[in-house]
Amino acid sequence: MKVVKQILNTIINILIILVLVISILIAVMALTSKATGISNVFGFTFQPIQTDSMKGGSDEYEGGDFAKGDLIVGKATGFDSARVYQVGDIITYRGVLSGAEDLGEQLISHRIIGTYDLNGMIVYRTMGDNNDVADQAEDDYASYITASNIGAVFYSADYHGSIIHGLGAALSFIQTQLGFFLCVLLPMIIFFLYEIIRVVINAVNYRNDKAKEEIKQTEEEQQAAIDAAVAAALKKQQDADAPAQPQEDASADFPQMTEQEYEEFKQFQAFKKMQEDQNE
Repeated sequence: MKVVKQILNTIINILIILVLVISILIAVMALTSKATGISNVFGFTFQPIQTDSMKGGSDEYEGGDFAKGDLIVGKATGFDSARVYQVGDIITYRGVLSGAEDLGEQLISHRIIGTYDLNGMIVYRTMGDNNDVADQAEDDYASYITASNIGAVFYSADYHGSIIHGLGAALSFIQTQLGFFLCVLLPMIIFFLYEIIRVVINAVNYRNDKAKEEIKQTEEEQQAAIDAAVAAALKKQQDADAPAQPQEDASADFPQMTEQEYEEFKQFQAFKKMQEDQNE
């Protein structure tokens, strides 16, 4: 029973740590994405994928092959307008897809398929590996994206990001109000109540153990006093039942004297005492 209790406590503690880590991660992602819309955790971005536009990858370029529900880990670029990208790079940018203007601006993770010098400024054209149509119309250079629109790079010559399959859907759900309540807030409330109950139980058990120890100590002291009283009573009874020792005859002190010599010795002692009394 004790081993089972220890295992249960260990599992619960691990779950608490996991929930805390997830809560901290979501809080950091929410705070860092507030201004730019893209998260930045220690220089890395965690982008849930919402479509299958990159599913299967590209026959011409390397990297890619992530699908709806996956999570890609990219390197944050901070929307640096001075940064230069190459054809074949997979980026996460903030923009509007051609033909999807009604959806508004969104975060898109696609590959750069072309560049163009627009009055001295480099602009980029992107497309999903699994799409037949590019994100920007070929002759609409004004719709091309700039480096200041790019918040992260997932794949390039000097960086290869990671794909965590299936975690994007879970993270997207957790980031909703319902998901945050069910996956983070509710478990934290349950664990908090559990910890309160455990503290109360431990306090009650400690007080009961202490009371039992005091009772045991009192019983031991009482038993010791009873044992001492019984031992004293037994000794007294033994002394009372023991036979009286006969008083030894004074003549036993002089075993070498005869009876006549002993009588003469007593007379001598009486005479000596009488002289001492006269002298006084």
